[in-house]
Amino acid sequence: MTGPLIGPPSAGAGRKGFLLLRRGGGLWGIASSAVDSLSRRDGAYRIGVGENAILADEIVGVVDDLLVRSAAGVLGRFWGESAAGIAMHGELPLVVLDPRRPPGVLSADADETAEIVNEGETAG
Repeated sequence: MTGPLIGPPSAGAGRKGFLLLRRGGGLWGIASSAVDSLSRRDGAYRIGVGENAILADEIVGVVDDLLVRSAAGVLGRFWGESAAGIAMHGELPLVVLDPRRPPGVLSADADETAEIVNEGETAG
């Protein structure tokens, strides 16, 4: 299935909870209210977040709430990317994304740039 599954931009403004996703072996969360669109193509999910788009290998689900703690002290020491916080889902830790600055590992733009570079290397 392709195309938007969630409404137009700002459709998420009244939604509560967190969308949980997997990418690169990690578990990630983003506030549902920040999600503008969700589509699937070629086995990957593309999640529209404002002017950004992030990619996911799997949509785990939506949870009503998470106990989000500051990531500054723990994650900040080891990871240079921005995050809204860290949380636990069951027994699994996850990074809660800052929708204004998604990390490069989830960026659809970075993934598309890598595909273009890889295509150029094979062609040349």
